[in-house]
Amino acid sequence: MDTVKLKIELHQKVLKSYIQSLAKENNEALGNTSTYQAITDLEGNHFQLVVMGWHKHKFLYNVLIHLNINFKTGNIWVQQNNTEILIDEDLEKFGIPKSHFVLGFRPAIMREHSKYAVA
Repeated sequence: MDTVKLKIELHQKVLKSYIQSLAKENNEALGNTSTYQAITDLEGNHFQLVVMGWHKHKFLYNVLIHLNINFKTGNIWVQQNNTEILIDEDLEKFGIPKSHFVLGFRPAIMREHSKYAVA
């Protein structure tokens, strides 16, 4: 099996577990009135944490985190992070180095000046 395929399989396993644990942790938080859902698409390699619920008379729905795995490189693209969670530091505990992350929400010219992957 080639290294990109192995890298993707490892990243899928870790991201699925990570997103599910974030949802569970937030759903069990004291005083929580919203619902957090882990959305995992293993075929398309997308992983999201969403929050939804009612605040007074208004329904709220927000994508808090959106990660995806690039099929060509196996790198994890951080497309959205509307939290204070340091995803790269959390996932380093699972053995995923910063060099496997791409900050997709940053322009390509800025990515080359970071400690993360460019593509």
